[in-house]
Amino acid sequence: MDNQPVIKAAIQSAVSKGIRDIRRDPNRSIRKLVDLGMQFGKGRNQKSFFTDAQSVLKNSNSVYYALVTSLIRNVDPQTLETFGINIGYMSWTMGAKMIRAYEKERGVNVPWAILLRCNMPAAKPLDLSRLVAEGQALGIFAYFLFVGSQTERLADMLATVAQCHTCAFFLMAEDAATNARLAELDMALPNAMFLPRGGAPEYPDTADTLCRKKRIFSLNCEYSAANADWLLSEPFLKSVVERDYPFLILTPADTCDPETRARVGAEVIALRAAGRYPLYPIDLYADVQRVDHIISDESCMLMLGADGLPIYPAGIGQSYGAELSLEALIRLSMPSVRRHR
Repeated sequence: MDNQPVIKAAIQSAVSKGIRDIRRDPNRSIRKLVDLGMQFGKGRNQKSFFTDAQSVLKNSNSVYYALVTSLIRNVDPQTLETFGINIGYMSWTMGAKMIRAYEKERGVNVPWAILLRCNMPAAKPLDLSRLVAEGQALGIFAYFLFVGSQTERLADMLATVAQCHTCAFFLMAEDAATNARLAELDMALPNAMFLPRGGAPEYPDTADTLCRKKRIFSLNCEYSAANADWLLSEPFLKSVVERDYPFLILTPADTCDPETRARVGAEVIALRAAGRYPLYPIDLYADVQRVDHIISDESCMLMLGADGLPIYPAGIGQSYGAELSLEALIRLSMPSVRRHR
């Protein structure tokens, strides 16, 4: 008997109560919510995450209490519940279980999330609805959508996001016009995090709008050797906190050198461990692969272009076209190293 709906319903009820309790007694209720995560999180990645969280929260002055309290204050409760469950349960718990079973049976690596670089021309744009349906069948419930002025059929993509209630979407704007377009949306998207593109940050009006609409949002910045030091500097990090961004997602530019990527990755980990700011920095490519390694032993990452063809890993011939199914694409491009030794 499939008891997943019962488990999900129990988690939803407990999370909903936890969010209400945090408004009354933040520190105690946050600890109780983490303890609840330990109870339901049976996988290795969940246990590791909640054990680390319990350790951090032993310090009653931890900045992460302020981070969570800010989220509770600024974000619609239904959005917090939906997005949190779609990541914590649908993706990292149920989805992770499905991924491990599929990998074991087929001898391939399956990514826990798919990155979609949609801000580029495409002769035939990918069918997001089809891709997500195929991804869910494999256990993939998280999608990072890079969108901008060159994104075709953005309205259709957002309609798909709204329909995929059990998935978590990260809407990564890549220019100022798209920052404003996403901020001004009136449609309900409780399963989406909005990530305006910044750098100073230089779009305070966008943050104000998202905060007023009770969205869950964060800042995304592209880094390279030219600006990495600034993006990791105390003045910049403080300015991000002042604008109520709870997360800072850093993405390497296509031209970013390996040494800068390695340095940024190491400094992001150090910043999280130090806990000096009520802000959680993320080095996107490195952290996506880090989570994947926890779920699947062998780390992998899948990034598709606007036409649905792989940007990373490379090597799938253009002759396959966008009609190639996700399952076939994974089979061709992501064989298990361990299985094929």
